[in-house]
Parts: sequence; structure tokens; C-alpha cells
Amino acid sequence: MRLLLAALLLSSSIGGTVAVSVSPADAAVTRTTSHLNMRFGPGANYRRVTTIPPGQTINVLGCTGNWCAATWRRHQGYVNARYLSTHKTLIVSPLYAFGQ
Repeated sequence: MRLLLAALLLSSSIGGTVAVSVSPADAAVTRTTSHLNMRFGPGANYRRVTTIPPGQTINVLGCTGNWCAATWRRHQGYVNARYLSTHKTLIVSPLYAFGQ
């Protein structure tokens, strides 16, 4: 999961596209509990992507330790799980690349 998100982030930052084909997975929808920095990597030492205001709904793709890969609006990055409210897990459809 971490490599997939890293590839997507790298591709979007250099203007490329990535074809993704994965099996069904869990995705979590949650809210921020306070102002939350979204970062380019899973740690406070990574550069900030944006700051998410309190009470915003974000999509969590997966977590490792205290850091979760997430999307919010048009932003992708990592957020600290301590600043997220309890989430609801949903089953999502697989993604398919065009032409497959």
C-alpha cells in the first residue's frame, strides 16, 4: 500500500499518470478532530502538503503505526491517526486501468 501511494504521489507531482489494478479493499471514511497537517511521508519530518481544518471528512487508504495514507479533496499524503475520529470502514470496488 505504501509503495502504491508513493508511486501515485510521485506521478502526480511530476505530471505523469499511473495505471492501477487492485483487488477489493477496505477504505475508511473519517473526520479530523483538529487542524491536521497532511505530509508527503509518514512522519513529522516530511514536508507539509496542506493543513486540513477540523471536522473535515477524509478518506483513509491504510495505516502503519500512527500514520495513515489518506486523500482529502485533491490532496494525497499522510496524516497522524491521533487527530482522526473513529472511522467507518467501507468495501470499495477494485480500480482498473483503461485498456485492460
